[in-house]
Amino acid sequence: MRIRVVALAITLALPLAAPQRGILNGNALGAQDPAPAGTQPIRTAVFLGRIISGTDSSPVRSADIRLFRIDSTHTIRARRGNDSLDIFVDTARSRVGITDSLGAFAMRRLEEGHYLMSIRRIGFAPLDGVLRVDSGIVNSTLIMPQTSQLLAKVIISEMSVDRVKQKLDRVGFVGRSHSGESGTFIDRAEILRRQSLTVADILSAYGIHDGEFILDRMPADYDLLRDYPADLVVGIEIYRHGVPTEFNMTRRGPNIMSPGGQSNLMRPTVIIWTFIR
Repeated sequence: MRIRVVALAITLALPLAAPQRGILNGNALGAQDPAPAGTQPIRTAVFLGRIISGTDSSPVRSADIRLFRIDSTHTIRARRGNDSLDIFVDTARSRVGITDSLGAFAMRRLEEGHYLMSIRRIGFAPLDGVLRVDSGIVNSTLIMPQTSQLLAKVIISEMSVDRVKQKLDRVGFVGRSHSGESGTFIDRAEILRRQSLTVADILSAYGIHDGEFILDRMPADYDLLRDYPADLVVGIEIYRHGVPTEFNMTRRGPNIMSPGGQSNLMRPTVIIWTFIR
């Protein structure tokens, strides 16, 4: 992916000395991951804060937050002397989150390094930037300029339906659904028919309340995804017994050799596709 202009640059880092502490979902914030004896522990950080509207400072609810971990960069100089930057990201170590009703978010256990940050919400101008995390807790308030009032009802036009089909075909959803894969495939028409408001509403109809979750090829936590707006979802794949080979590298759950591995292998894998590129 080539990046020529970065609209928003943010450098956030905390020193190692006296980091803040807290509890999120039962885990210590800013804690180090355990490591085998004789090795250095993996330092992790927590990125949390709020997203508010630039118009009236009201909270931006259900904003999509994505952190793409930068694997490497390469500078290219054009013949005219202009520089451009090729950035390669590792989606297997990237993260996704969503704001709650108060506009708050928390993305924990981030590995030390640089990330491309992308924030999207219908009715607001997108935010893009660069985030550098060290260790500890980083707290920030981000402002999204409002471009239009959110509509109470979304009408899908024929052009939008074509866009949905193009997205599902490009990611392989259509091909897997027609190839006899042992999964359950929920397309956009089914989501609209059920009049679901959130991802949790969609999945509850299929008895899914836990499992391994992948959002646009990135590992995701169900606690963050349960309130993800259904109007941004174009398709869902549910695999209860096995998963397509191409998604093995994106799963982060324990294997059969891990403690409780056999029971964990029985958890369903849910792959969610959204409008967001």
